[in-house]
Amino acid sequence: MMVGCYHCSAGLSATEASQTCMEHRMTQRRTGNILLVSNYPSDVGYAWWLMEHFWVLLAEHFSQKGQSAYLAYPSITKLPSTIKESSIKTVELNVPGQTESERQTAKSFIKQHNITDLYLTDRAWFSVDYARLRAWGVKNIVVHDHTPGDRPAIGGLKGCVKALRHRLPLACADAQLCVSDLMKKRSIHNGRIPSERCQVVQNGIPPVTPSEHTREALLSSLDIPADSTVCITTGRAHPYKRFDFIIDVAAELQRTLPNNKLVFLLIGNGPALEKLREKVAKAGLERNIRLPGFRSDAKEFLSAADFAMHAALGEGFSLSIVEYMSAALPVLVPDIPSVKQAIDHDLNGFVYSKDDVKQAADYIRALYSSESYRKKLGANAKRKADARYTLDNCTREFKAACQQVF
Repeated sequence: MMVGCYHCSAGLSATEASQTCMEHRMTQRRTGNILLVSNYPSDVGYAWWLMEHFWVLLAEHFSQKGQSAYLAYPSITKLPSTIKESSIKTVELNVPGQTESERQTAKSFIKQHNITDLYLTDRAWFSVDYARLRAWGVKNIVVHDHTPGDRPAIGGLKGCVKALRHRLPLACADAQLCVSDLMKKRSIHNGRIPSERCQVVQNGIPPVTPSEHTREALLSSLDIPADSTVCITTGRAHPYKRFDFIIDVAAELQRTLPNNKLVFLLIGNGPALEKLREKVAKAGLERNIRLPGFRSDAKEFLSAADFAMHAALGEGFSLSIVEYMSAALPVLVPDIPSVKQAIDHDLNGFVYSKDDVKQAADYIRALYSSESYRKKLGANAKRKADARYTLDNCTREFKAACQQVF
């Protein structure tokens, strides 16, 4: 099979193509500045603390070459402290712009500030907008893909057409950073992105440290009895995260294990929150379920939990799951490849059939009935998280990738 960079000559062997692609990139080293693009206003959080970390690393990378980093927000109110304390220069700008006025503003900014590199998050590999950006002076477009979900491999005629489209010059990005090995495979086999254009920067977190507050104090703040066994979930209260499934599991446990002392703590705000609260009330599960909404101190409650559950329909690579693991909590996840990436069944958690309420309830019952079993699985989870999914490892991989793609 003949492979190679779509910017270079065709008809080369794999070895020749790889060498030619590298030589091409070496001759295309740019001397301009980088524009980092945020998808959200400056005061929106979610998991953007990790994006902010990457932006700061990129600013340092370009500063070492005597170049500057600019960060474009759709709107700016309050800047994150990480950004304020960095060398990054912020601007209120829509990139590439949706209206003619926005496009002209973006064009002027790119030209006036000698922007040659663009770092995007969760944007498409192929876009006609990229051709427009290149016409304005951008030479190198890198997309960091954190998008969730499991997508099947695409073959046949459809796969060939997609592969050809995703090798077109001008309208394709130059490189993609993937958050895990599984997501790289998704990009290659479903996205049909050239494999030599994909690099893995494994998502990671700082090790979770115990809360300064006692378990009793944390539980008391949410009116949870001190003798409860707590299953925690953190995330957006969105149908995709399936808090409703966890409520169904709680109902099953109340049916099969009456008067249990299990409490499901589901922390997070979102469009489904009120319907979830109604579901809890209708099922009479107020004693067993807490839905406090958004909590800026959500991570503190990991120290008060006994195990965790993450029922989402898909992930890129879940930081929440790794946080549970680092807090020494066994984790229950569905048998969805993107969600179960970090979990080894019956070693550091459980993997249940995604729609099987009874099976999930059975696994929770096993954890509920044995504290020593919970602690054994939790210790295994912490060892794996603190060895493989750390922010230090993630930083090293990101810096190495920067040397290759910028």
